[in-house]
Amino acid sequence: MEQTRNTHSLRDLLLTAIAAAIVALILRVFVIGAFVIPSHSMENTLLAGDHILVSKIATVFNDVERGDVVVFELPDSLRGDKPQEPLIKRVIGLPGDTVTLTRRGIRINKKRQPDPPESASRIPVARGRTTIIVPENNVFVMGDNRENSWDSRYWGCLPTDRIIGVPFMIYWSFGASQHDTVDGIRWSRMFSTVR
Repeated sequence: MEQTRNTHSLRDLLLTAIAAAIVALILRVFVIGAFVIPSHSMENTLLAGDHILVSKIATVFNDVERGDVVVFELPDSLRGDKPQEPLIKRVIGLPGDTVTLTRRGIRINKKRQPDPPESASRIPVARGRTTIIVPENNVFVMGDNRENSWDSRYWGCLPTDRIIGVPFMIYWSFGASQHDTVDGIRWSRMFSTVR
C-alpha cells in the first residue's frame, strides 16, 4: 500500500513538472519574452543594459499603435549573413500614414507629433525634408535617440509580421548612469514601465 502511494505521488509530481514546463514554454513562445537592450538608439527611454519583458499578445491581435515601442526582427534581405538579433524602436507611422520628417520634427498626415518623452535627441533629419507613405502591413519605426538610431529612415518601413512584441517593463538594469561612468546596477530603473 505504501509503495503504491509513493508511486502515485512520484507520478503526480512528474506530471506536474511536465505540465509546468509546457505552460512555461507556451508563455515564453506566445505571451512573454525577455530581451536585453544592446544599443543607445532608444536613450533615454531605454538604456543599453536594460533587461525588458515584452508582451507578445499585441502582435497576435495586430494591436500595435502609433507611439508604441516594439521589439522586432529585420527582414532577411536587410540582415544579410549576420545572426538575427532583435531590435527595438518606436512606431511613428501606421499603414496608410504620410510621414513627413524635417529638422523641426515629425508630422503624420500633416499633424505635428509630440517628441518621445525621454528622448536623448529629437532631430529626425539633419537637413531637408523627407516624406514617406507607409504601405499596408508595414509600420515606420524610429529610435528615440534620433541622431543615433539605425531605423526606417535608412532601411525603409518594417513589415508588421516581423514585430515580436511590445515591451512593458524593465526588470533589471546594469550599466553606466548619468552620475557614474562605471557600470553598476541601476536600481532606479528596475520595475519601471516602458512608455
